Amino acid sequence: MRVLRSKKIAALVGTVLVAAVLTAVGLASIWTQTVQTDSNNVRMRIVSFVASDYDSGWHTHPGPAIVQVTLGSFQVYQGSCTPKTVAAGDTFVEVPGVPVRAVAVGRINWTTTLIVPYGVSPLTPISTNPCP
Repeated sequence: MRVLRSKKIAALVGTVLVAAVLTAVGLASIWTQTVQTDSNNVRMRIVSFVASDYDSGWHTHPGPAIVQVTLGSFQVYQGSCTPKTVAAGDTFVEVPGVPVRAVAVGRINWTTTLIVPYGVSPLTPISTNPCP
């Protein structure tokens, strides 16, 4: 009985030591950490969409827009004139201030999570096409 108990204690101590070493290695790999913004004046808005043959037009967001496609697919143009396909099950982050356009042929369902400062419009249309 004592042998079994001492083996359990040894296994527990070994597990704790391994966890401590892994934590120390993980913490040691962080060279610097700088908080860019820590604010309580932002809002999060989650919107679900159902559309067919959709074109968002060129626009920007003042904060990140997290797009999660649940049905269909988008061709997303952001920071380039070459589209990226974002299909059902995929997530795409629209970068703040970077022009973006999403185009879908056929039916598409998606959810967008917007993080924006209070009092600021979550979307700004762009009247000129940034692609030639």
